[in-house]
This record gives sequence, structure tokens and C-alpha cells, in this order.
Amino acid sequence: MIVTDAALLPGQIISHYRVLERLGDGGMGVVFKAQDTRLERFVALKFLPKDLTENRIALERFEREAQAASALNHPNICTIYDVGQENGQPFIAMEYLDGMTLRDLANGQPLPIEKILDLAIEITDALEAAHAKGIVHRDIKPSNIIVTRELRAKVLDFGLAMVVPSRTETGDAHSESPTPTTADILTSPGAMVGTLTYMSPEQLRGEDLDTRSDLFSLGVVLYELATGRPAFRGATNALIVDAILNHAPIPVRQVNPAFPAQFENVIQRALEKDRKVRYQHPSELGSDLRLLRSGLQGIRDTSGSATAAKWKLLIPGVLALAALAVAAVGTFRHFHREPILTEKDTIILSGFDNRTGDSTFDDTLKPALEFSLRQSPFLNVISDAKLAGTLRLMKRAPDEQLTPELTSELCQRAGSKAYVEGSISSIGAQYIIGLAAVSCMDGDVLAREQGTATGKEQVLNALGKAASNLRAKLGESLPSLQQFDAPLTQATTPSFAALKAFSVGVQTERERGSLTALPFYLHAIELDPNFARAVESAGIAYSNFGQANRAHEYLARAFEERVHASEREKLHIAASYYLNGIGDLEKAREALLEWRHDYPRDDLPVGNLGFLYTQIGNWDLALQETYKSLELDPDGVIGYDNLMQISMALDRNDVARKAYNDAQIRKLDDVGLHLCRYGLAFLEFDSKEMSAQTAWFEGRPELADEILNLEQETQAFSGHLHNARALTRKAVDAAVRADNRPSAAIWELEGAYREKLFGMPDAREHALAAMKLAPDNFEGSEFAALVFAATGDARRADSMAQDLEQRFPSHTMLRTYWLPSVRGQMELARGRPQAAIDALEAAVPVELGIPLSAQGPPCLYPIYLRGEAYLAAGQGPAAAIEFQKLINHRGISWGCATGALAHLGLARSFALAGDSAKARATYQEFFRLWKDADPEIPILKRARSEYAKLK
Repeated sequence: MIVTDAALLPGQIISHYRVLERLGDGGMGVVFKAQDTRLERFVALKFLPKDLTENRIALERFEREAQAASALNHPNICTIYDVGQENGQPFIAMEYLDGMTLRDLANGQPLPIEKILDLAIEITDALEAAHAKGIVHRDIKPSNIIVTRELRAKVLDFGLAMVVPSRTETGDAHSESPTPTTADILTSPGAMVGTLTYMSPEQLRGEDLDTRSDLFSLGVVLYELATGRPAFRGATNALIVDAILNHAPIPVRQVNPAFPAQFENVIQRALEKDRKVRYQHPSELGSDLRLLRSGLQGIRDTSGSATAAKWKLLIPGVLALAALAVAAVGTFRHFHREPILTEKDTIILSGFDNRTGDSTFDDTLKPALEFSLRQSPFLNVISDAKLAGTLRLMKRAPDEQLTPELTSELCQRAGSKAYVEGSISSIGAQYIIGLAAVSCMDGDVLAREQGTATGKEQVLNALGKAASNLRAKLGESLPSLQQFDAPLTQATTPSFAALKAFSVGVQTERERGSLTALPFYLHAIELDPNFARAVESAGIAYSNFGQANRAHEYLARAFEERVHASEREKLHIAASYYLNGIGDLEKAREALLEWRHDYPRDDLPVGNLGFLYTQIGNWDLALQETYKSLELDPDGVIGYDNLMQISMALDRNDVARKAYNDAQIRKLDDVGLHLCRYGLAFLEFDSKEMSAQTAWFEGRPELADEILNLEQETQAFSGHLHNARALTRKAVDAAVRADNRPSAAIWELEGAYREKLFGMPDAREHALAAMKLAPDNFEGSEFAALVFAATGDARRADSMAQDLEQRFPSHTMLRTYWLPSVRGQMELARGRPQAAIDALEAAVPVELGIPLSAQGPPCLYPIYLRGEAYLAAGQGPAAAIEFQKLINHRGISWGCATGALAHLGLARSFALAGDSAKARATYQEFFRLWKDADPEIPILKRARSEYAKLK
């Protein structure tokens, strides 16, 4: 039979070795624990992966490892027992070690100096033995060094080793460039191989190497063990290379003052960039280390310290480790150690390699894995949206296939600790699912898990179980796993076709918006009606599209189906249902707080809490939550949208401007940023910037209506009625062309309300035209009721209000903002100002908020109407308070006509109160705002007449 990483089974005989279990694998080897049937000892069998057996370079490297290591016989070097082939596939039988890698022993934390010195001396002894044979390891790093139960360091993995003549043999102990013969060198001269962060400067430059390169790498290792941080760091490979070639690391004692200056001097010499100044031989480095240990021991002894210079490696239970760096992960399942990841670490999902040839698994297993990992409150998985933004920064396509190389670069740019990659292969009807968490820093496998499925229908749950086991290996606690670990077919769907449709919908929504994604969500629901997350996504899309009835229908359905979801998705669905479905903001807040409590590193509940607080006008809390969401996801573009709007509402334009600039620096972009920047420019009377933001919408016909609506408000604010009407018409037409009739109806309604405010006679006709554009009960029906109330059509307004109240009995903003405004407007139209004041009292707690159906900036209708009601009731001072309140909050209402007319209302209030001086000054201020307004506007004519009477 052909040997593959999936085909070897327990009990199988390879040569005279009986396979016991798989230990782990990496790019250049697959390792199994086996028993030597002749000598009755355990060994580690390392196979070259089947797909590399025909790769000449990989085969040479594999053979080189066997040749190089077998030539060495040293207690600190892993012993090679045998080499062989099985059906043409080469393998190495090597010493089976009991211990852990130096990387895992340190786990990103500084080690005590005694431990470092003991291990470093043994490593230098190993290198001295290798170098005496002319062998340069070229890949010295913590994951290639094992610490056994007997506290002995073992150097592994000579797969990158090269043979060079001894420099003493050349007659020049300090020869800059050895000149080995072609027969001596086992890789091409000048080839740059190894692990980037541990490479010597000459290795990076592609120069011929000698033994001093290993000493530099060991210096990097010692620095890392002493400080708990890499010696050379950078967000990209290029920056790491620059650091190694041109910069010294931060001094050890500056990072860890507990270490003596002598030790810092040893590391500094090992890390000299000029190899002629560096340690020339492992014995020199070993000698200094021994002197340092001797001196340290003397200090310990004379001080009477109870701290022993010798240390212990505590390994409860039996632990076995193959002599291969990547095999370490596969053997630590019984070892109690510090978690690989911490709660501060982030991870990235790489590609999912489908080796089955069955397209069913294309574009389905990666989103399924994401669902599974996102159940975890412990893991912090970077979103695809953030990765897409990072890819754009790299001038790559946002949907580019994530190869290991590209994922590694993404990892480093995102500051992540690891990426998770997956694979699926098949043997007959059996499927093997493999998952691996790979270090972003050096490509080492941090944890690995494998699952099997006896048929296609079992694949998703097998993947979920493997993901759960991987979560445990990465450090998640058992109670967390027990609480947040629903089977994948429950958390998502058992239908691969539905999962694929949903996945395409998510990607489409990210790139082109929810309207374009909606058909994919609906198709996923058609394939699996119980797919709760797809049902919810369709509901949110309908809500964004302004179709309140359909949104409520789907979100309610998702709420009922949430039993078919993970714990996180249940909270997600509940929050969406309360927030976007029935509008119960208190229950939405409770769901979001629970979500935030269970998933403290998830930015979504925090960001949505901030958005919720903008609804009720609690801008200070909204700001706090929005800042928290941006701390959790600094690349969340919606966070910057919200931060801009909230900052303007709080009259902190400098913060809003900084938020926009920060988003631009991060190469983040969306329509909200430009709408907010237009609003900021309006508040600062910056017509040039307003024009620049308008230009952004050119060539984006699907978004044109939104900026056209803001432009019409700008014109109306200055009394340019003709221009405002023309822009409203364009906004309506643009929305219709984009197949967004609910928005078209709202733009028409805004035009109708403006006409009424300005005293124009045909406002009701505009309102009726708007209703012809809109679907029944669209999101905006409450605004339509307000407009009909203003135009005197009380019967229609009251009917619409009653229908809304019946359909949404717990809708917070409907009950506290819209219905009081509609009823207050109706009472004003009936000539009953005190009844209007009473009706509007219910809106006081939320009057500074942004109701959900407000497509543009909120126009603070309850405040304006209350001011008008007080005027009609002859209560000038009370009216002045309301109009001044609206003027003071122009950062909320932006360019709304109510903001301009508030100046006129304030002037009328002062006149009614008998303060002619203030009245005249305020009338003049209004006239300055409308200095070139269209002269035929009825409310302007009345204002001029009123002002003339004051004189």
C-alpha cells in the first residue's frame, strides 16, 4: 500500500516497526510513534509527505537530515537509528523523546537564569559536536530544541543542515567566507533557508555560511528566553529583516532587570552582526556561560539562598515526544502546561484544503470552521471584513485565496499570534479532517487536531469536534467548552448547499451590501428552513432595505429557530430581533449586555450597544461604548462612522475629524464615513470639503440618492427651495433606479414635510406621491403618519398610527418618539396646542435620539413641535427653551430645515415674551441664514412682515 499521512493505521507494520499512533506533522515530515519489534523500544518514524517524494529539493533535504544527524553521536543531539523506504516513500527512525520543546517550556515568558544557563551550555555542547563534523544546523530555534524529563537539551531537525570544511582546516580561523566544494555543500550556495526571526545577517544576505551563523541564532534564542520577547520584531517580514541587518535589540536588562550585566554581555556578543566580532566557536560561548553559571552559583551559596541553581521540569503523568519540532504538539495532550494562546491573542482563519475532489466541500468547510471557533469566548478570530481591508492595504484582491505564505504575512500585519488552517481528505467512504494552529512568527505548528467521519453527512460534526479539541489545546477551559460548544449541524445547518449559499451571501454583503446579498440568504433558507443564522441575515437585509413587515417576519422566525444555533448566535439573533425586529430597546440592551458578558472580546455587542444609545439620545454612553468597540476592533469601519456621528452630536467636531482621518489612514472606507464627513463640513461651513465628499459618490449609482438627499437638505436649510426640490427629485429617481423604493418614499416624504414647514400649499400631494412609491407598512410608515398629520389629513395619520401601535406594541422609539410626535402634530393641526404639549411630553426622555427609521440626520421633530405648540399656546419663554435646545444641538440635526426654522421660532418666542431687542437680533440672524433664499416662500414672507412690525 502507499504510505500517506492519513493511511497509516495503528498496528500497521513498516519494515520492522509497528505503528502505534500519529504524533504530528509539518511541511517536511509526518511523524508516528512506533515500536521497534526487534529491539523492543519505542521510536519516532518520520515520513516525507507523499506529495513531496517527487520534489528533488524536499527529498534531498530529508536525506540530508538523516545523513547529518546520523553522523553525530552526542547526548544533546537526537539519535538517528535507521533510514529506509516503504513502497518508495522514505522514512527515518529516530530516538523517541520524553519531554517538551523549549518553545513550549518558555511559552512566551522569561525563564530563570539558572534554567537558561543549564540549557544553553548543553546546546553549545551539541553545536560544538556538530561543528566539529563540519555541520552547520542553520535552523536553531526554540521549537527545534527538546527539554527531556531528565532536564537534558536535545537538538533536533537537521533537515536544513549543511556541511562546510572547518575554518581551522583552511588555515584561517577567522575566514570571512569559507569555500567548500560542491560535494561538501548539501544545498545550493547562497540559498537563504531557515526561520526568519532566528536567521543571522549573513544568512539573510544569502552569503556562504559557516558555524558562526548558528551562534547568532543561539544568541537570538537566549535573548528570547531571558526577555520573553523576540530579539528582532516587525509588523512585516521586511521590517524583521531590517531589524536583524541594521538594528540592535533592546538591551536584555532594560526588558528584564533581574538578569546580571555579564549575561547581557554574552548575548550582545553572540548577536554581533559582524561575524568576525561574534563568538568564533561554540566552546568560547560555552566557556563564558560556564563561568557565569559558576559565579552565579557562588553568589547563591554564599547568600544562603534557598533557591537551587539546578531546576526541575515537572511533568505529571506520562508524556512522549517525537524527535521532531512539529511532533511536539501531537504529544502534549496529557501535559498540563500554560495555554498556547492568551485572551489577548488573535488568530486568523486560513484556507481549507479540499483534497477529496468533491466540490461539495469547496467554500463550505471554512465558514463552518469559523462558526465553530466563533462559539468560543476565549478565541479571538479576526473577521473576514478586517482581513479584506488588510489585503487591500497590501494591494491584493480582498477575496484572494489565502495561501500559507499570504496568511503568514496577514498574520504579522494584524499582530496575530497564530493562524488556523484545515484540510479534508478521503479514503473510500471515510473522511479525515485535519486542523492546525500555526505560529505567525516562525511557522511552527502550535497545536494540531484530527477528526474522522464515516460518511459525508458526518463531516460537519466531525469538523466541529476537531475544532473543539483544538480550542482545548490552545488553552480554552473545560467549563467554557462545555457551555459554548454546540454541534456544528445545530450551530449552522446540516445542508452543505445551504451553508455555501449563506457563505456567498456573507461575502456579497461585505463587498456589495445587504440588498445584493438577500437572494443568497433566501436561497439558503429555501434549502434549510431551520437555518436560523440565514433567516436572521435575511431579516436584517429587509430592515436595511426599509421593508419593516418582512424584516419583522424573518427576525421573528429566526428568534423562534434560535434553538438551531450556537450560544453566540442565539444572543446575536435575540439582539437583532429586539433591536431591528420589534424595536424593544430595553430587551435588546439586556441581550447585548449578556452577549458582551459571555464574549468580552467580541466588538459586535459593544458596537451595537453604542448604536442603541444613539437611538435614545444618550450620547455620552454611546461614545463610551463606541470607543470600547474600536479598542476591540481598530479596523471596524462602522465604529468610525458611529464615532463621527456621536462626536458631532456632542459638539466635538475635532474628535469627529480625527475619527475620519484615522479611518483614512487605515484605508477604511464606506458610505457612512463620507456622509458623516459631509455633515461635519456643513457644520463648519466648509463648502469645498462638502463638494469633495459629494464627488466620492460619482460612479456609485447605488448610493447616489443618499448624498443627493443631504444636498437637498443643505439647500433647504438656506431657503433655496427650488434647488432643494430639484435635488429631492434626483434623490427619489436615483433610489428608484437602484431598486430601493422605501428610501425613495422617505426622500419624497422629507420633501413633503419641508413643503409644509415652509408653508407651501401642495405638501399633501407630495406625501401621497411618496406612498405610491413605498411598499405596504414600510420602515418609515411612522414618518409618513407624521407628514399626513402635518398636512391636515388626521384621519389617515391616525389610522396609520393605530396600525403601527397594534403591530409593534413594544417598540420603544415608536411609543416614545414617533407616536407622541404624530399625535402632537395632529393636535397642533386641530388648533389644540395644550393637547399637543401634553402628547409630546412622552418624547422628552428620547427627544435627542436617532429613531431607527431616520434615513438621514434626525431632525429633532418632538423638540420643534413642542416649540411650535408653546408658541401657539402663547407661552413665549417655554417656546424659546425648545427652539434654543434645537439650535444648541445642530450637531445632531445637521442641515434639517427644522434647524434653520428654529431661529425663526426663537425670534417669535422673544417677540411673544415682549423682548423686542432679542427678537429683532434673532430675526436678523434668521435672515442672514436665508440671505439669498427664494423670495416666494410663504414662511419667509410672514417672517419679514413680523420683523417689520417690531420696528
